Amino acid sequence: MTQDLLINLVASGLAFTLGVSVRSVRQRIRNAKESAGSRRIKEQRHPRFTHGWLLEYYLRRDRLDDLYLLVDGNRRRIVPFLTKPSWTDHDFDESILLRQEPPHRRSDVEVDGEILRRRRAYLAVDDEDGEPWNDLLAVVQKVEETEDGPRITLAMAEYFQFLTACGALEDETYEAVRNRRSSTPIRDTVLGSVNDAAQARRGAHGFGMQCAFVFSEEGRLRVLIQRRSHSVSIYGGALAVVPVFGCQSMDLSDRTPVSIFHNFLREVYEELYGGEEVEKRGNRVDPTWFYQELPIAGLIAAREAGRMEFRVLGFGFDGLNGEVDVCGLAYIKDPGFARRELPTLKANWEIQDISCWDLFGEDLTDAMFAGEFSPGSVYTISEARRHLAGAENA
Repeated sequence: MTQDLLINLVASGLAFTLGVSVRSVRQRIRNAKESAGSRRIKEQRHPRFTHGWLLEYYLRRDRLDDLYLLVDGNRRRIVPFLTKPSWTDHDFDESILLRQEPPHRRSDVEVDGEILRRRRAYLAVDDEDGEPWNDLLAVVQKVEETEDGPRITLAMAEYFQFLTACGALEDETYEAVRNRRSSTPIRDTVLGSVNDAAQARRGAHGFGMQCAFVFSEEGRLRVLIQRRSHSVSIYGGALAVVPVFGCQSMDLSDRTPVSIFHNFLREVYEELYGGEEVEKRGNRVDPTWFYQELPIAGLIAAREAGRMEFRVLGFGFDGLNGEVDVCGLAYIKDPGFARRELPTLKANWEIQDISCWDLFGEDLTDAMFAGEFSPGSVYTISEARRHLAGAENA
């Protein structure tokens, strides 16, 4: 009896030990798969992953001229950013460039749950209360050429509609990079050329801005550069200018107009000054309430007094997912800005890290040619340099 009991205890112990071992192995396999999946996501979201494939795609279609050309001395790099000479103008008036008639037309894109599920693996699609964040964003309905220059017609879409429309194009491209035999019917129809892109056929092409924030420090022009958080919608882990943002209407509804400068001020307040979130509807009557906050009031006063130059440098379609980036420049001419303001700046969750670079420095040039930057930021920095050439020693 005692012997049988001892045998049973040993057997139970072995079974327990084996069970724990099996569960441990299973957990290690699961963790390894999740880790590999995370690495795969991070790899494909960096602009280097799709750069070569995108250039080959437009080369096969004889459309390389539709892409932006980065030039520095004898160096050349084709950037997957679809634009035209007429879309690059350092004196755009946003009130003329943008066509909008509030209440805005609403997108009719049907949300794709599978595309959202894939993005939930790396995107924050819920707010701090755990509720889905699905507010309205500005999107492009079409881009037209007129006798007086290009015009961008805006509409409104929910965030999930934007993720669906542009996410499908992203996913198709990632698959084509990994499997060269994959077809690309969405890209062929929507983004096969810059003229195709101008039709904005996906119905919710995001409308955002990338802005070079430039100021003088010790006699050199400096620019704020961020490494993007892996929680942002596109190009997580890449370098970019600051700020980078999607545009919304003044009061975040479809009833009020979209202002590029208002969105710039809002994003600077949130991204650089740790300001209270203004991207959600709250109990404020006036959507410009944060204009009274000290750093934003200072920027507005600087622009009015000619101490800050804010301009749209141009625009184009991101070659990966068809977002429209308006690229801009905020040039602070106040020589005391760096000494006074830099100690107060702090990045929010959208930014992994942030630092100041020499606008005309070799380090910045090398990083752009190495493919470290998002395409829209390459365009922005390059055009900011062209606009400010000679200003450093002026």
